[in-house]
Amino acid sequence: MLHFSCDACKRPIDPHTGTRHVVKIEVFTAIEDDDACGCTAEPGEHDEADHLEEMQDLLERLDDAGDLGDDTRSMRFDLCDDCRRKYVRNPLGLKKGKQLDFSQN
Repeated sequence: MLHFSCDACKRPIDPHTGTRHVVKIEVFTAIEDDDACGCTAEPGEHDEADHLEEMQDLLERLDDAGDLGDDTRSMRFDLCDDCRRKYVRNPLGLKKGKQLDFSQN
């Protein structure tokens, strides 16, 4: 039988009496280019477009950005009901409360 525990508070999660929530996080480099697929082209422009040249330009930009495979990370966490509620309220774990910005003078 599998035993689960909450990755946040470390308490065991009983599958018969409690609910186990799974959080999946994927972090990767975003590359945005509206024109890469010709989506902004006017009607009829697709016929005249050089798709091979567009693909070559896109591949060159990817090479310039570096090896993106090393930047991708997937994570998975099990949470109990209480920790799930806390996570949903503040998924990035940012400090809540009033923050004051003081001048440098």
